[in-house]
Amino acid sequence: MKNLAILGAGGHGKVAADIAEQLGWNIHFFDVAYPRINKCGLWDIVGDETSLIKHAAKYDAVFVAIGNNDIRSKKQKEFKALGFTITSLISPAATLSGHIEIGDGVLIVANACINIGTKISDGVIINTGANIDHDNQIGEFSHISPGVNLAGEVNIGQRCWVGIGSTIIHQITVGDNVMVGAGTVIINDVPAGVTVVGCPARIARKR
Repeated sequence: MKNLAILGAGGHGKVAADIAEQLGWNIHFFDVAYPRINKCGLWDIVGDETSLIKHAAKYDAVFVAIGNNDIRSKKQKEFKALGFTITSLISPAATLSGHIEIGDGVLIVANACINIGTKISDGVIINTGANIDHDNQIGEFSHISPGVNLAGEVNIGQRCWVGIGSTIIHQITVGDNVMVGAGTVIINDVPAGVTVVGCPARIARKR
């Protein structure tokens, strides 16, 4: 059995570990809160980030399970630069076309559906029950929340957060660093660096 180090022992980490266990990984958690906290759900937290780097030879791969897009991006890139193998975790209960691209450090959760021609870049989270139609582009370290619906040919920028239950119609572009509020319906392109809410979406503020 291969050994997986998971960095980040919060709720997101538990979801990642549950999927990793289904995929046959032996799991150890590492978190900044160690040793004050030494359990993440059913799994042991065995050290902090420094400890993981020190014992790198024990692990076949690392998964960065940090929900914050900016921090996840920073840590995954740091570990990749150190020579760690960054694995993706894809739930056996997800439905994926055989004709998609998936980067490193991607998490795809149960009941997500991803159709042909879609590219999922490094560090992306596709959460529970999200529907990603054909020929989408999801930029690095973005988070597609539970129940999101993306129509065909949607382009999501880097480090975006698309809130739970949101809908984006076909051929829409969403710029980098966009926050999409829960239940938002996007029918026009969204510029970078803003928060959008409502049905139809409107810019609530610049980030």
